[in-house]
Amino acid sequence: MNIANKDGFRYGEQAYIISHEFGTICIAYGNNEYEALDNAVDSGFMDNEIMSREDYEEYSSKGWDDSYFIAGNASEAVWCEYLHINLASKRKSPPQ
Repeated sequence: MNIANKDGFRYGEQAYIISHEFGTICIAYGNNEYEALDNAVDSGFMDNEIMSREDYEEYSSKGWDDSYFIAGNASEAVWCEYLHINLASKRKSPPQ
């Protein structure tokens, strides 16, 4: 399992499970979902979700802003169409 926070867990942060249609990408800590996504992008675990410059320019010019978000220290455009982020504490228990 990939843990995205290179500096470790800080008091008050929560663990988020970041996944897409093929499964879990990583676990990232943050004070909120966006901070956890920032940490995942900065750690390199979301590299396969980063948009090309051409895609970003097309989607941005056409107003398709619900297909991506900007994250990480480099302010990179990241696909979010199939992205899921959930609190680790709210994951479902297996059926009994």
